[in-house]
Amino acid sequence: MNIIPSVVHQLVNSTKNVDLSSLVGILSGAAYLPDDLAKRLAHLGPKNMIMTIGYGMSETTVGACALPFPGILDGRAKSTPGSTGILIPGMEARIRREDGSDADLNEPGELWLKGDNIALGYWNDEKANRETFVDGWLRTGDMFSADANESLYFRDRAKDILKVSGMQVSPAEIENVLLEHPDRLVIDATVAGIPGGRTSDEKIPRAWVVLSELGAHKGKAASVEALDAWIRTKLSKYKWLRGGIEVVDQIPKSPTGKVLRRVLQDGYEQRTSNPGPKL
Repeated sequence: MNIIPSVVHQLVNSTKNVDLSSLVGILSGAAYLPDDLAKRLAHLGPKNMIMTIGYGMSETTVGACALPFPGILDGRAKSTPGSTGILIPGMEARIRREDGSDADLNEPGELWLKGDNIALGYWNDEKANRETFVDGWLRTGDMFSADANESLYFRDRAKDILKVSGMQVSPAEIENVLLEHPDRLVIDATVAGIPGGRTSDEKIPRAWVVLSELGAHKGKAASVEALDAWIRTKLSKYKWLRGGIEVVDQIPKSPTGKVLRRVLQDGYEQRTSNPGPKL
């Protein structure tokens, strides 16, 4: 079964007494799948079910990397939980720092890809070509890290990374912590930057969450307080949700399951802005 993360979300949170015993494998793609959701989906199927996660873009055509099937390459290919897998055959990758140098192992940076499956460029868009295709490499705009086994780990979209007090803050990291609250208070969450930093262009993290039945029973105010306290015990101070936590009915997403953070940010700014008197 090939599915997208929003369908995984529905399977895990919106179905009861579901029978997935006939499934032999699930592939999730098109958008980032939080590790907590992947684990909960795996528990719904039989023990021998193969759970695969992949990563790619339109520009990579067939894809870029995926969790390897058990036993492939005589067992040398490691299927590391929480990773997006290893490169597909014929592909090269490098992870670059902001200054253009290559990142160390386990250090986040922008993923660059090269291979015969990479698109040749964009039709009639020289500016985009110059920015995206550099010396035969595709700049993905996604932040990744790699371990010693050459497993790749998605960190966040480069454009979504926040700079707080000079430090990089990944919204995806905060989202994962919210979803991992031991009381299962939320079933969905997203984090984005809002104005409120020390300078006019600095954004601080704010969360939008969808409460679970347990969270709704606990109450909005109590759940928000518990989530905020949880974040403060799990993450460094500069990653705390200084922009607050808002309870919503659902997180807006594209048809392929990508979170539309801009919709939430625009809604917040419209509610909090003061346009002044009309003439």
